[in-house]
Amino acid sequence: MNKNRLVWTMFGSLALTVAFVLATSVAARGNLPADSTVATPFPNCRYGVAATVNRPDWLTNLGGGWYLDFGAHAPTGPGNLEFAQVVRIKQNKSGCTYLSGYSVTPPLTDASGGLGELVAANPGALWIIGNEPDRGPDPGECAPGQDDTFPDVYAQAYHDVYYFIKQRDATAQAAVAGLVQVTPSRLQYLDKVWQAYLQQFNAAMPVDVWNMHLYILPEALSNGQPNGIANIALGTDAALAIRESGNNAAICSNPNDNVYCFAEHDSLTIFAQQITAMRTWMKQHGQQNKPLILSEYSILYPPDMQDEYGRYFSLARVSNFMTRTFDYLESTTDPNLGYPLDHNRLVQQWLWYGLYHNGAGAGSSLLSADLASLTQVGQVFSATVRNLTTYADLVPGHAASVVAFTSAPSETVTVTLSADIYNHGNTSASGPITVTFYSTEQIGSVVITEALGGCARRSATVTTTWANLPAGPHSYWAGVEGDSVYTDDNIAQGVVLVNPMQVFLPAILR
Repeated sequence: MNKNRLVWTMFGSLALTVAFVLATSVAARGNLPADSTVATPFPNCRYGVAATVNRPDWLTNLGGGWYLDFGAHAPTGPGNLEFAQVVRIKQNKSGCTYLSGYSVTPPLTDASGGLGELVAANPGALWIIGNEPDRGPDPGECAPGQDDTFPDVYAQAYHDVYYFIKQRDATAQAAVAGLVQVTPSRLQYLDKVWQAYLQQFNAAMPVDVWNMHLYILPEALSNGQPNGIANIALGTDAALAIRESGNNAAICSNPNDNVYCFAEHDSLTIFAQQITAMRTWMKQHGQQNKPLILSEYSILYPPDMQDEYGRYFSLARVSNFMTRTFDYLESTTDPNLGYPLDHNRLVQQWLWYGLYHNGAGAGSSLLSADLASLTQVGQVFSATVRNLTTYADLVPGHAASVVAFTSAPSETVTVTLSADIYNHGNTSASGPITVTFYSTEQIGSVVITEALGGCARRSATVTTTWANLPAGPHSYWAGVEGDSVYTDDNIAQGVVLVNPMQVFLPAILR
């Protein structure tokens, strides 16, 4: 650690207020950022797999850092991978008639087999509340497609599950359900959920992690009726639904905002548009400073299906889509929309569907049908992910501003300083991580001994005390010594304002 460099940086110009901002550049894939340390053998948290079959050995071999199986239970995979719990929600129905209530799996109880028991056994877990609640039954059927819940009922269910979990584990993280895709009708569904929550509970919907699925699927036939593919999102305006091409290639050659051709199922342009649309919605609702995960995507159409141009969805085509989207997700940043604590990346983590599946998405399976070997797509996934350099990259996301009071101008005070430390590398930092608080001299130092997960989804809060402060403003800095050197993005500035008299007026720190 170069302490002289740090002090010079902070105090080289007394006429200026030093402000540190997060760096926006992202390291090229496979290269190690200059201000990072190579981590211990933790896997890459950016990449995940839908484990639709229980093969923990393959999860380890593929190199990804997280997985889910669309259920909530004790994790069955490797202990160094994160298991995302998915709590399932279903709106109550009588035949085809929707009722006002809902059911939850696991049920909201502390009894054996209930959600409370599971929360207690898995502290700090990520809980995704629902799975594609926007998708109802296929045309002419009553059986649910996925979680089959109207927006107002989903808002109620989300509230109840969220607080049930948080009351039992304050360290848990809650994520909203991923919708089938991010289209105008799906965003209207999300709008309705947001507004219903606000109206029902007189508060904004509390979300730790925003979540999306990304498929490029038509939602209606060319005549506007539900098509049994994505279907029209429940409770939304049918006129917003994106339609099929009618197998007319001429439509595909002319951009049409209300048509998704089968040929566009692997369009990187539309893929990027959906991610931008989700991040735009988040910003418009004051949620830009939250992580976004992509918890399901791949190619769903079978290898023997032809698009409007007669091209098959071959394994080579699927593999090409995978690598192009990996490149996009790794490298795309946007300071206007991205997550500031993750170098302004748009998406923090992504998950491929799936390990093996013999229905829709079978052509995207990473394992062969006998589960004994990797498919061509699986080989590409494994070679790509395992070839990436894993690294930790630590940053103080926030240093607290503090207001303290004295009863007389001559008195001094002792205050508590705090800083939130994040890791926006692609793997866990194993510790120890030293956080040092400075002013004109060192104030205190705190060591974080536990691992700090990557992908900027979680933080560790550290505190120290600063004694004998007289009246007036006092700036301080928090620096992280988990990296090789201090740089602009691993120092955060805070301020303490000591008032000589306690005046009951708002104190505003800028």
